[in-house]
Amino acid sequence: MARDAVRQQNPADHDETDDAHSGLLRALLQDGSVAFAHYGRDARYRQVSRALAEINGLGVEQYPGRLPSEVLPGEYGALVEESINRVVNTGKSWREPEQRWEVAQWAPAPRGHGVRVLRTHWSPVRDSAGQISGALAIVHDVTDRHRIAELLGSTQWRIGKLQTVARELAGALTIGEVRAAVAKLGQVTGASHVELRLLDPIGHSPWPQNRTVRPVPAQRSPRAADIEDERWERRTVSWPPLLAAAVRAEQPCYLPDRAAVLTMFPESAHWAASLESEQAWAVLPLVTAVGPVGGLYLVYDAEHTFDEDDQAYLQALAGQCTMAVARARMHEREHRHVVSLQDALLPKRLPDLPGIDAAFRYIPGSLDTEVGGDWYDLFGFQDGRLGMVVGDVIGKGVTAAAGMGRVRAALRALAYSDPSPRAVLTGLDRLFDATENAESLTTVVYAVYDPAAGCLVMSDAGHLPLLVITAEGDARYVDATPEATPLGWSEERFEHQLSLRPGDIVIGFSDGLVETRVDSLDEGLARLRAAALCAPDTALEPLLDHLVETMLRDHEQDDDVTLLAVRVRV
Repeated sequence: MARDAVRQQNPADHDETDDAHSGLLRALLQDGSVAFAHYGRDARYRQVSRALAEINGLGVEQYPGRLPSEVLPGEYGALVEESINRVVNTGKSWREPEQRWEVAQWAPAPRGHGVRVLRTHWSPVRDSAGQISGALAIVHDVTDRHRIAELLGSTQWRIGKLQTVARELAGALTIGEVRAAVAKLGQVTGASHVELRLLDPIGHSPWPQNRTVRPVPAQRSPRAADIEDERWERRTVSWPPLLAAAVRAEQPCYLPDRAAVLTMFPESAHWAASLESEQAWAVLPLVTAVGPVGGLYLVYDAEHTFDEDDQAYLQALAGQCTMAVARARMHEREHRHVVSLQDALLPKRLPDLPGIDAAFRYIPGSLDTEVGGDWYDLFGFQDGRLGMVVGDVIGKGVTAAAGMGRVRAALRALAYSDPSPRAVLTGLDRLFDATENAESLTTVVYAVYDPAAGCLVMSDAGHLPLLVITAEGDARYVDATPEATPLGWSEERFEHQLSLRPGDIVIGFSDGLVETRVDSLDEGLARLRAAALCAPDTALEPLLDHLVETMLRDHEQDDDVTLLAVRVRV
């Protein structure tokens, strides 16, 4: 009666609700991914979705008003009717065990051929008065998952997949890339969910640093044990409990069903409910020589027996993941060290020199690229002239950063002795010939500007040209010698001289700004000049922001990016 009263008060709202429900039902019936059937109390079909009809290989029109035993052959129809009667009589939802259906014997459709493995969830359907009017069956076709499980039994298939995983993990330079590779393990293990959890490498380990002799709990004081337990809980507070327990024990754990959880972990009764629909688990610690670094958590949505081959295969995958995590952390640690070294060697601010304004940008390579040997420098001489430098030590990592520090210091020392660009680069050539090996190549552009004469003299050793933006807005490249060799390949060095007027801007930059995996060097230089021509502001800070944003916006950064700009004051 209350519902009728609501209808009388709000007939329009009720009609809209009915229309919405009807539209939703029509969409679900026609959807090719949601398989379900609606049965009346008499067990006859009321409605069948297109997805379920396709699984059975029959047309939708063959179902309404008929009993399952009239549509499906033999025992299949009888089993469905038995499930309908169970739901209607008990009023309770339940999930059938997975069933193998020999669809080929009655289904002519291609999808129906062969054995299908189906999992069905049953629920009662109630009318407006709350009375049971029928049953709803939602069917999940899990055939493909079972086929993967069967393939796991093939040694050749496992070896091939293990090699594929190893190749992908070997190319992972960062923890993020390792996680992305691990996320695909479900495709090669049959797991419905795979998760990688890592212990914080910076936090204090609950294990002693010297693991040659490991103390046993009986030798620890109760207070020490409590502290270790608290520390471990803090490090794994967000972890699945099964994973935390297995990683702490440093032992792989294979749980074929829920009963095994309670058997292996009696204390799990209070958190077992949080496992929701999970039915089986493989929990694999990732352990290095210094202790565990994390673990793999593989979840299966059906009971799963782990035989010896399964366990060996999963442990091999865990071993590959362990090595990948160790490599990624080493790479990230080296990346931080190199960035710190470069940060210590490069000037954090530019000197205030007469007659010019100056600005710079330095963007180290991202974690998935090794940091290079870019550097910049700006310094003044006693006679009022100033020197500007942009260079790049060819190479990556600590070696390049250390080489950059040596070349920067040597260039300054030579410049204070004789500021001439030609003399400085010639001196650096001699230094490289005497002290550096053949692989220690370095490119550099060095220029000296005289504010009193309005003249800039430059020379370069295999570096990119300077970009000059005039006060009128024109932009051009200036190069001392287009084919100059890097330091380390000694040759006669030449100078180029140009006049600068108030408002003119000179910019030195590294190849990371203009070279990408997509664009060639010439294309990058053309893009940079075009960006300079359309710059909305010629003040140095916004100008450099514009150039960096324009050049890197649609391209992945592959290298360090360095810019040094000098503007003649008006």
